[in-house]
Amino acid sequence: MHPTTPQDPLAPENRPAMARRALAWAVDFALVLAAAYAIGVYTVHQITDVWDNAPELGVSTWQLITGDGDAIDRAGQFATSLWHQVVTAVIQGFLLLAAATFAYHWACLTFTGRTLGKALLGVRLTPHTPGRTAARAAVTTLADVGCFAFACCLLISGHPVWSVIAWLGAVAVFWFNALSAYSGRTVADRIAGTTVVNATYEAPAPQPAHQPSFQPPAPQYAAPPAPPQYAPPMPQHHPRPHAHPEPSWTQ
Repeated sequence: MHPTTPQDPLAPENRPAMARRALAWAVDFALVLAAAYAIGVYTVHQITDVWDNAPELGVSTWQLITGDGDAIDRAGQFATSLWHQVVTAVIQGFLLLAAATFAYHWACLTFTGRTLGKALLGVRLTPHTPGRTAARAAVTTLADVGCFAFACCLLISGHPVWSVIAWLGAVAVFWFNALSAYSGRTVADRIAGTTVVNATYEAPAPQPAHQPSFQPPAPQYAAPPAPPQYAPPMPQHHPRPHAHPEPSWTQ
């Protein structure tokens, strides 16, 4: 456990209580459920339109009862076509729900640093740059909606075994992300590099990068040449010629 400072978002005084975080999530998820209901109503209308606008089958009930092969084939193709349209409408509804969930989280966190639930409970996200909030919204959408939607799409597409496996994975992802909040940051926070803090938390002002003042290099002056050293002339001693006795001319 690394020591924290008052400016650290993970410091105890800056971290909201788990109850507040859970209530904030509940408010946001209630909005997601409201969106799911609206999208579900729209999807039901689409399915109803598919049924109302279906072409006439041209096969009587008696033909089906008597086992008319041609009639049964046409009825099977008709039912398969209707079912494919229903499956497509349902999958589109789940994709729309995931997109709406992502857009809600990303837009709110990017522009205000908080969703509606976080604003009501007095918590916010830091930092909330567009790239970080996009990563966090993607993980949150995957954990809250995406995995469950994928499991439902597998079920309606005719893959019940894979749907059960996907459901188990969705439950594991959801709780793993939720319970990791006890460490101060959820999996979504760790991936995005964000932290949920109290609304009163003030991030420390960024320190400007140190710009060393420009100092022109000192001019390099060549040292003056040393004055020539003159040695005083040494006195020269010339040997005096030896005196020779003058020759005597007298004998």
